[in-house]
Amino acid sequence: MSIIAKSCCAPRTEPKSGLTFSGNVTLRPRSFIVAHITTRERWGFTPYSIEERGERDVPLIYLRTAQWRTVRGSTGYFVNIPTRPAQYYPVEFNHDFVCWTEITWNAPNHRWDVVRPTGPDYRCDIFEDEVQTAGQVGPIDGQHIPTPRTPAPSTEDKEEERRSEGSKNMAETGAPGDTTEEERLAGLAESIHINPPVMAIITEPVETTTERSTYLRWEVAEEIHPQTGHRVSHVAHTAEDEAALR
Repeated sequence: MSIIAKSCCAPRTEPKSGLTFSGNVTLRPRSFIVAHITTRERWGFTPYSIEERGERDVPLIYLRTAQWRTVRGSTGYFVNIPTRPAQYYPVEFNHDFVCWTEITWNAPNHRWDVVRPTGPDYRCDIFEDEVQTAGQVGPIDGQHIPTPRTPAPSTEDKEEERRSEGSKNMAETGAPGDTTEEERLAGLAESIHINPPVMAIITEPVETTTERSTYLRWEVAEEIHPQTGHRVSHVAHTAEDEAALR
């Protein structure tokens, strides 16, 4: 028997690993990863030129780091990049492709050249799933957002409010609320002055007793006795007061 035959007929020994595993294994189906695509990546850009810078009309949802300002005599949108020498760099928004672009001033031709879409360092990327239709973009940069005003109450509302306030006062105090008629009557009552009653002083006569001095006076009277015809003398005592003597 050949060596090759012996090799084929010999039993095979599988290598054993010293690592063991125990536990539950859950098999999940492969998930799909949706990558965010920016409008910059989707746009097949070709350089072009513009005579003047655009208006301040970019929707706020697309504004990103761009700000409307005036830098070195040029007014428009700029991006502040502190790590670069110039710091402020002009950009323009392309409404057709919903993408920010880098621009440079072409002095010999007196125009602005749009050289490329803004790179990552501009931080102006817009994702495709963020793009809205024309009627759904919301507020525009630079436009005044009107503040909703509360409509002025009508005459009927004021009358109803006044009646409600009067009913509330009556419920709380038990007295009717102030009305125009009641205010007029209250003012009329305040204008009337009532004089206090005059007190009559009645003086009654008071009997005053004054102590007086009394004097006794003796008087001698003579009369003729009717039977005997003789003259008879009588002494009469008379009491008189001091006032009578005066």
